[in-house]
This record gives sequence, structure tokens and C-alpha cells, in this order.
Amino acid sequence: MIKKVVGVTLALAMLAALPLSAAAQLRSKRETETYTKEHYCLGVQAMNACNWKAAAYHFGTVTRNCPELDYGQDAFYFLGISFFYLEELECANNAFNQYLTCQNNPEYFNEAIEYKFRIGQLLASGYKVRVLGTRSLPKWSEGLGIALEIYDEVIAALPNQEIATQALYLKGNVLWRTKDFRGSVEAYQTLIKRFPKHELAVESYLHINKVYLCQSFYEFQNPDLIALGEINVRRFRKDFPLEERIQEAEKDLLNIKEVYARGLYDIGCFYERKKKPHAAVLYYQNAILQFPETCTASMAEARLRCICPSALDLECYRFAMDELEGLEIDLSETANIDFED
Repeated sequence: MIKKVVGVTLALAMLAALPLSAAAQLRSKRETETYTKEHYCLGVQAMNACNWKAAAYHFGTVTRNCPELDYGQDAFYFLGISFFYLEELECANNAFNQYLTCQNNPEYFNEAIEYKFRIGQLLASGYKVRVLGTRSLPKWSEGLGIALEIYDEVIAALPNQEIATQALYLKGNVLWRTKDFRGSVEAYQTLIKRFPKHELAVESYLHINKVYLCQSFYEFQNPDLIALGEINVRRFRKDFPLEERIQEAEKDLLNIKEVYARGLYDIGCFYERKKKPHAAVLYYQNAILQFPETCTASMAEARLRCICPSALDLECYRFAMDELEGLEIDLSETANIDFED
């Protein structure tokens, strides 16, 4: 009997407490909203005074407590601005990302994208980010990966606007720096396709051949680069027939040929040092036949004059090979030549 009385008493007490608990929660929520609204106003005042540290504190308080409210969502945008001017670029980018994803049609959409683009520019120019993204750790990490992500986001968000053109161009530059040659060329070609008459399309044509030139030093066995460079020059001349800098693209193409010709020449020098003149002559002849317009071809001709003048008659190179049979060639004349230059 006593147990039943106690149980009923506890049940009644719990029922009586429920409305009080709900009222307390409602009161707490209102107090929180009032509290965060004050921080929001203080954040706006601090931002207007360019006190970015205080602004970041106040807007950060708002986003932690009321991220679902309208002014709480706007606080992410202002928090991003505050971090941007504090040079906490990764934190700023994260704040702008949260702002852009927390609502379907954010009021400051274009402005947030422009800030993200500026963050990408700074990171690409050498600004560091904090290790592991933690503000307690120093700014030692490269931000090129984040910059590439930002450029992709800008291109996707505003694909037909001027900012997308710049993002594509800068993306190509960053990929070139990181030796992602194919990705770099793709970025430049996308820019040319989307914005064929833009001034950056001219720069992209020029950069494509420069990328091929850089790539040729790493991929000596990839002769396709010469063909690709020639195609790029033809397209450049077709799209911009009056552009004076076509000659610059042609010069880079010639430099690509120089790289391949020099590769053949250096192998010929190697065999010459090893006293294998048959092989040396073959490589010198190939350098002359394949890349006659290069300076290296002239160097190969000079070597052929020293070791086998008849090999200069390239149409009769078989006869030259027969002449070399059993011939002892004096390489003393080449002793003072540095083949490594």
C-alpha cells in the first residue's frame, strides 16, 4: 500500500514538472537568441571599425549558438570576412563554404565567391595555412591544394562570368607549377573553348607550348609533344592571325625540338666517348634528319665532320657505315669538347 502511494506521488510530481521544464527550455532559448543577437550587433560594430579579431569572436559566438537563424547564417559570411583580413585563409574559406551551403539562395552569394577566389589567389601566391587546419599550430603547410579546390568551385558556381575565366587561367598555372602538365593543358584548353576571344585565351595558347616545353624535359621519350605543340601553334594562328606573339609560341616549339635533338646528340657523344663511332654517327644523323632547323643539328654536323665526313651525305648513310667498318678513329680532337654542356 505504501509503495503504491509513493509511486502515485512520484508520477504526479513528474507530470507537474513537465510544463515547468518546457517553460524553462523556452526561456533558455529566448535568452540564447537575445545573447547571440547582442554578439551579432557587436560583431557588426567591430567589423565596421575594422577590428577583425573582435568581429571574428562575436560572429563565431553567433554561429556556434544559433546557426539555424537568419542572422546566424549571415554570421558565417561575416565570420569569413573577418578571418580573411586576419589572414586565417583556411578558416575563412571554411566559413564561406558553410555560408554558401546553409541556405538555397544566400544574399551574399557573389560576394562570398569573390572572397573565395581572392583566397585562392593568395594561397597560390605562396601564403601558408596552419598545419592540420588547427589554429593552435603554425602556418607551415602549402595551400596549393586548397587553391585548386577553390578554383574548381568558382568555375562551377559562375561558369560564364569573368571570374571563371581567371579561375581557369590560374588553375592552369598552379597545375603547371605542381608538374601536372596534362591537367594544366586541359585547364588552358577549357578556357580557350569557353572564352575564345578573351585576352587570357592568347595567354593560354602561349602557356600551352611552354607547358609542353617543360614537360619535354621530364618525358624525353614522348615525341607526341612536338606534334601537340605544332597543333597548338596552328590553332593559335587560326584564332588570332594578327597576334604578334605567335612567334613566341613558335620559338617554344623550336625549343622543344632542341630538347629532343640534344637528347640524340648527347647519346651520340656518349657512344663517341665509348669509342663506338658506328652508333655515334647514327645518333648524329638522326638529330640532323629529324630536327634540321635546330642549333643542335649544327653541332651534330660538326661532330660528323670530325669522325666521318662522308656521313654528312645523309642519303648515302649506308655507305658511310661501310666506310666505318674496321676504321680506327682518333678521338683526340674531341678531348677538349665538353659533351655535357
